[in-house]
Amino acid sequence: MNAIIMGLYEIEEQAGKLMEEAAARREELLEENRKKMEDSALELEQEMEGRLSILKTQLKEQTEEEIRQLVEKNQGQVALLNETYGEHLEEVAQKIVGKITEV
Repeated sequence: MNAIIMGLYEIEEQAGKLMEEAAARREELLEENRKKMEDSALELEQEMEGRLSILKTQLKEQTEEEIRQLVEKNQGQVALLNETYGEHLEEVAQKIVGKITEV
C-alpha cells in the first residue's frame, strides 16, 4: 500500500513538473508571438513609409508638371493679349478719346 501511495506521489510530482514546463513553454511561445507581431508591425510601418515616400515624390512631380503647364498656358495668353493690345492700341485709344469727348 505504501508503494502505491509513493507511486501516486511520484506521478503527481511528475505531472506537476510537466505542468510547470508546459506553462513555461506557453510563456516562451507567447513572448515569441509578441516579438513576431512587433517585428511584423515595424516591417509594415517601414513598408508603408516607403510607399508613402514614393507617392509623395510622384505627387510632387505631377504637381510641378501641372504648374509648369499652367505657367506656359498663362504666358501664351499674356503674349496673345500683348499682341492683340499692340495691334489694336490705336483703335482702342481712339475709342477712349471719342467717349471722353462725347460727354
